[in-house]
Amino acid sequence: MPSAQVRSVTFVPADASGVARIVIDRPDDPVNAMDLRVVEDFAAAIVAARAAAPRGLIVASGKDGRFVAGADLSLLSGGSRIEIERAIRAFQQVLNDLAALPFTTVAAINGAAIGGGLELALACDRRIIADAPSARVGLTETRLGLVPGAGGTQRLPRLIGLVRALDVILNARTLAPRRALRAGIVDEVVHPAVLLKAAADHALRDRKQKPRGGATAVERATTWLPPVRAFALRQARSRVLAETKGRYPAPLAAIDAIATGLAKGMAAGLDAEARALGELAVGGTGKNLVALALLTLHQRKAVLQGLGRARPIAAVGVVGLGFMGSGIAQAAAAGGLRVRARDRDAAAVAKGLSTIRQLTAEAAKKGVFERREAARIVGRITGGPDLAGFSGADLVIEAVFEELATKQRVVEELEQVLRPDAVIASNTSALPIAEIARRARAPERVVGMHFFSPVHRMPLIEVVRSARADPDAIATAVAAAHALGKTAIVVGDGAGFYTTRVLSVMIGEAFAMLAEGADIEAIDRAMVEFGWPVGPLQEVDEVGLEVAAHAGETVAKARGITPPTIVNALVAEGFKGKAKGGGFYRYSGGRRTPNPRVRELVGVDSRPVVEDIAERLTLALVNEAARCLDERVLRSPAEGDLGAVLGFGFPPFLGGPFRYADALGDGVVASLERLAAAHGDRFAPANALRSRRAFFRV
Repeated sequence: MPSAQVRSVTFVPADASGVARIVIDRPDDPVNAMDLRVVEDFAAAIVAARAAAPRGLIVASGKDGRFVAGADLSLLSGGSRIEIERAIRAFQQVLNDLAALPFTTVAAINGAAIGGGLELALACDRRIIADAPSARVGLTETRLGLVPGAGGTQRLPRLIGLVRALDVILNARTLAPRRALRAGIVDEVVHPAVLLKAAADHALRDRKQKPRGGATAVERATTWLPPVRAFALRQARSRVLAETKGRYPAPLAAIDAIATGLAKGMAAGLDAEARALGELAVGGTGKNLVALALLTLHQRKAVLQGLGRARPIAAVGVVGLGFMGSGIAQAAAAGGLRVRARDRDAAAVAKGLSTIRQLTAEAAKKGVFERREAARIVGRITGGPDLAGFSGADLVIEAVFEELATKQRVVEELEQVLRPDAVIASNTSALPIAEIARRARAPERVVGMHFFSPVHRMPLIEVVRSARADPDAIATAVAAAHALGKTAIVVGDGAGFYTTRVLSVMIGEAFAMLAEGADIEAIDRAMVEFGWPVGPLQEVDEVGLEVAAHAGETVAKARGITPPTIVNALVAEGFKGKAKGGGFYRYSGGRRTPNPRVRELVGVDSRPVVEDIAERLTLALVNEAARCLDERVLRSPAEGDLGAVLGFGFPPFLGGPFRYADALGDGVVASLERLAAAHGDRFAPANALRSRRAFFRV
């Protein structure tokens, strides 16, 4: 006979003290993501608990260091609005049944309680969390273009107050244990070894009570008094509209669900929550953001396909402790790796180590790390003006000045001291890895690891594979990226690789529009209104004109075209970027104004633009991304979308250049042909677009 199906959730009868447990342990998922089977099994466990009538009940995870990470996103992919709404209402009912149990219930949170995981914990009377690095709580659904759908918009404001709840939900915050305690989300932080005992103590001694709506009288007034509440909600809506320009509907829907529940009661709020989630999940923005999240999750395994075997990594070397190198060293130490750093002299090393301490202290203040973990991170990093201590490194990342001869010299020096199996990675944004490795004794172990600035915030690493690269070395670089908590894409070698190449093409097109008479502010404003975080000319100022000029020249040379002269002309006059004398803009007293010298150097009077600026610039980038796919610089459209969104801020609500091309359909080719007729063959549609085959099925 076939064996009985293993339950994802089980009821454990009361022990001698009278405390029972519900244990969540989804057998096919390491993070206990909530799917329909988990919901059904949880419902059965609650029925069993009610029948057993213990003195108290603990809700815990059966997985070490992991609670419930949230809903299984695959449930939202491809389902209809009605199907999604029906599923979320079933989850709501289960949590309502949990909240209605007549004895005290306690969530024992031993890891991440994110999204649906926190909503489950909120349905309990008390929440106890382990003081562990993996333990976090948060409602991050708005980051996915969704709203909390299992009572998060209702129970959190009632627990911690309207204003605090709005901050957590609208900003998709995740809180470390002690920050969660200060916010009032959890009731106690304990050592992991005594988590279940502490939860049992609370289950036995605490009584059920109605949430107060905030810790202070002001917080409770804002939650419960209609005029004060209405003012707080108006302010929240105003801030959301200012930040999102209406392109991201989820935060506004979350505000509406909160407002409905506080004004009309929990049942009405849950109904509004379910309807909002169903609508958002099938809308364009929600579908694109969920698809990006699923791509990111799948990429951890997909990125290793076709590679070799990663070597174990315990020790990392970093050469160059400027801002990028310091960020790389700090990220490696935060990932649990030992780091040995080098710079040109003791003063440069001391400055870099100071930057690392500052980055780590700021992260600890924001709750990214607990203070004890922050101290351990800094303690994993040592440095000096030579390569002493590098012989034990498994991987060395050079982050020196973006100049070919300098990088080649560093590779030669490293080969004198490293083990034969150690991997050398170059953090370069544009220089071909084959050129950097040209003078190496073992060029096959030299790879590219293109980090993005600032390293501690940017989630992407572009791993660059030259034609001679050892597949094991590439796999090792990918494994290192994962250890640093980053998403990795693997791209082919060449000037600018993928991200710098396509971004340089878009920025180069902005320079062309300047030469045609377009206004600086008009270009940047059009791109920001379209959804980009900043305009291309402001971006050049932020990066620095010398860096941008180098990348642009490298890409232009490889493409056989003449690079724009405006950047070098500005640099020659001392305009090197926002932090160095200004650039396309002048900066004074916190204000940014167009630099009049730009128009003089271009030599063309300003004139009105008669075409869609954002369309022209964005389609230039989309077309170049498709060329990268044609030329196998990119392995897949998925890596292209992840690289664009995570690497340089392609508007996330559009899903990435390939998903955006799918949304445009035949229109993308027609628009490019129109642009080619007006501006030249550089807009000729790439073969991947001409084929008119969809890049994604959904």
